[in-house]
Amino acid sequence: MMLPKLGILAGGGRLPVLIIQACQREKRDFFVVAFEDEADPDAFDDLPHVWVRIGAVGTSIAHLREAGCTELVMAGSVTRPSFSSIIPDKWTAQFVAKYGMRNLGDGNLLKALVQALEVSEGFKIIGIDSLLPDLLAKKGAYGKIEPDWQAEADIECALDAALDIGRQDIAQGAVAQMGQVLAVEDEKGTNVLLNNARKCRLDGPGGVLVKVKKPGQEHRVDLPTIGVTTVEEASKAGLRGIAVQTGGALVIDPKAVGLAADQAGMFVIGIQVPEKKLTPGKAAAVPMIYLIAGEPSGDLLGARLMDALKKQTKGKISFTGIGGTRMEEQGLKSLFPMAELSVMGAAEIIPKIPRLLARISETAAAIEKLRPSALITIDAPDFCFRVAKRLKGKAIPLIHYVAPSVWAWRSGRAKKIAGFLDHLLCLLPFEPPFFEAQGLPATFVGHSIMESDAGAGRGPEFRRRHGIDADDKLIAVLPGSRLGEVSRLGKVFGETLFLLKKNHPNLRAVIPTTDTVAGAVRRITSAWPVPTLVVEGDPEKYDAFAAANVALAASGTVSLELAMAKTPCVITYKINPLSYLV
Repeated sequence: MMLPKLGILAGGGRLPVLIIQACQREKRDFFVVAFEDEADPDAFDDLPHVWVRIGAVGTSIAHLREAGCTELVMAGSVTRPSFSSIIPDKWTAQFVAKYGMRNLGDGNLLKALVQALEVSEGFKIIGIDSLLPDLLAKKGAYGKIEPDWQAEADIECALDAALDIGRQDIAQGAVAQMGQVLAVEDEKGTNVLLNNARKCRLDGPGGVLVKVKKPGQEHRVDLPTIGVTTVEEASKAGLRGIAVQTGGALVIDPKAVGLAADQAGMFVIGIQVPEKKLTPGKAAAVPMIYLIAGEPSGDLLGARLMDALKKQTKGKISFTGIGGTRMEEQGLKSLFPMAELSVMGAAEIIPKIPRLLARISETAAAIEKLRPSALITIDAPDFCFRVAKRLKGKAIPLIHYVAPSVWAWRSGRAKKIAGFLDHLLCLLPFEPPFFEAQGLPATFVGHSIMESDAGAGRGPEFRRRHGIDADDKLIAVLPGSRLGEVSRLGKVFGETLFLLKKNHPNLRAVIPTTDTVAGAVRRITSAWPVPTLVVEGDPEKYDAFAAANVALAASGTVSLELAMAKTPCVITYKINPLSYLV
C-alpha cells in the first residue's frame, strides 16, 4: 500500500534530513517546504523543495497542495519571530488576528496552527516519533556513566523547574546543581540556557540539564530534542549530565550521543516523569527564591532567611540572586559582587549611576527569564525597589524584607511602595499598620539581632586569646561596612584615639569588620596611634564587644548589637560634603 505523500516543513538541524532519508528508504514521496534563515541552505538542492519565509504560511499551503501532499510533519528548529519582524501573507495575518500571536506561548501557538492546518485546510499532521521511532527517548543510560545520588537529586530539582516553566508555556528545559536551579530555558533555546548556567556554576560536582515536553503539549510537534552538539555544549558549560523524558523527547543519533557522553565523562539518561507531576496544579515543584541583598547587614538577614527556609522545607527549596559571603555560605551564587551595591550618599552614587542602572536592567532581565517562585529583596531600597518596579505585573510575587522607616520620615513612601510590592516583612512590631493602611500586606517577623549571639560574647576568653591584659583599656571601633564610610570615619576615629591615648596610655583598639572592607580597614588603621587588632566573623565580633570597655561606632545595625552586648558606645556618622549639601 502506497503511503500518502508527505509534506516536510523544514527548520534548522538534522531532523529534516533524517526524515527525508526515512522516506527514501520506504520509497515514500515527499515535498520539502524549507524556511528561509532556518533550514540548512545546502540540504535540499537535488530534492523536490521550495523556500519560503516564516510569515508565508498561505504560500506554503499552496505549494503543498500543488505537490499533492496530504500529510505534514514539522521538523527542525525555528526561532520564533515577533509579529513586527515578519511580513505576513493573507493567511498568516488572518491566523494572527484570530489567535493573537503575542498572547500565546510556543506550545499554544503550535496547537492553534495544527488545528488550523487540520480542521480548516484538511491536512493530517503526523509526529516525528511515528516516522523515526528509534529517536524517541528510551529509559536508562545512553552511555556507560550513570547519575549518582547527588545528580539524581539535581535531576528532580531541574525536572520540577522545567515542568513549571512548561506549564506556563515558556520552554522545556532547566539546569540544576547541588539542589539549586541555575537557569531555566526561554524562547532563545538550549544553547543560551547552557551559557547562562555556565555563568552561575557553583563550586563542586557539575549540574544537570533536564529536557521534558510541556505538560499537555501537542506531542506531534516541538518535542524537546538533544544530540551530540547538546552533549558537547553541556560539557563546555561544566555540566555532568543530561536527562530527557522517556517517550517525551527525541535523541538524534542515540549511539553517537552515548559515545559523546562517555568521551566527555557525562551521563545521558532517559527518565520517566511520574503522572502526578504532569497533572496541572498537582505538581510539588521545589520553589526557587530569588534574593537580593545590597550590603553586609542585608547579607546577614538573607543568610538567616535561607537557613530558616531550608529547615522549614527540609531542604526542598533553591535560591539564586545577589548576595555576599554569608549568603554564599548558604549556597547562593551571586549574579555579581554585592559590593557594587554598597554605595551611600549622592556624591558617591553619581559617578556610579551608569553602572548601577546597567545592573538594575541586568538583574530584572535575569529574574524575568528565571521566573522564580518569588523575589525577596532585602533592604537596599534604592536598588531593590527599582528592580521590583520593573517586574510588576510579570506574575512574580514581589516581597521586600526590612520596611522603610516611614514612621520616622517621608511617610509618603508607604503609599508609593504599596503600588508595586505584594508583601512586606517588618522588623519591628509597630510597623505593619503603616503599610496595611495603604493596602500593602505586611508581617512582623522580628529583628534578627534578637536571634543572634550579640549578648553572649566571651570577653575574658577574647582578651586571653589575643594577649590583651585585664588592665588594658579596650575600645571597639566600628567605622562602617561600606568603603566610603571607612575612608571618611577612619581618619576621624584615628584622631579620636590619639586624644584618648593621652589620658589612657594602656589603650588598645579592636576593629570587628567584614570581608568586603577588611583590606581598607587594615590599610587605614596601620597608622593609628594605639595597638590595633582587626577581626572578622560574628563570633569574634561578639567576643570583642564583651571584652571592650567602650565602643565607637558608625550609625547602623551595629548599634543594636552593642546594646544587646551592653557595651557603652558612642554612635557617630560623617557623610561626603556634597551629599551633606544635597
